[in-house]
This record gives sequence, structure tokens and C-alpha cells, in this order.
Amino acid sequence: DPIEAAYFGVYIWKQAVEKAGSSEVDKVRKAVYGSKFLAPGGEIMMDAANHHTYRPVLIGEILADGQFKVVSRSKGLVKPEPWSEYTNPDKGCDWVGHQGTYQKA
Repeated sequence: DPIEAAYFGVYIWKQAVEKAGSSEVDKVRKAVYGSKFLAPGGEIMMDAANHHTYRPVLIGEILADGQFKVVSRSKGLVKPEPWSEYTNPDKGCDWVGHQGTYQKA
């Protein structure tokens, strides 16, 4: 959900600025790793190696009135997979090691 991601993104940034004691980009970037936030869809956590987000997975049913009913929920946070091992087995992502998105050897 891009709206929820925008919402918690602002709050994760705020937490990182407060933790870093600065709005300097490098300090905020380091402070954001591992941050947690209680978002509207449940708790999220920033990956310790990059800026991808661990999130709960929700499976829903669309009701006649257009609302969603959650019928299944993961038992915790699900690790993000920025690149599918099936469609892009040669790609990886590591911002801590200053590699960003990279080709695996």
C-alpha cells in the first residue's frame, strides 16, 4: 500500500533524525537501520542491511460494500525480498556495505 508506506516513511525518518541528533543524510541513513514503527497495517521494521521494510503479510477478502476483511495474517514480520530469486537470481542489495543494488558474483 503506497499510502501506508508514505505515512510510515515520514515517521521512520523522524525517528532516525531524532536518534541521529541531526538531519545530515549519512547520520540519518545509519540511524534508520533496524528502526521499528507501529504502522496502520501493523509493526514494520527497516532491514539492517538496506532500506527495505519487514512487514506483516495480510490476505483479505473484498466484501460486498467494498471493504476488506482480513482472513489470514502472517505470524510476524516477513523479510523483504527486493529481488526475486527466481526472476533476478543475480541481483542483491546492501546499502550498509555501500554496494546499493548490485550484481551477485
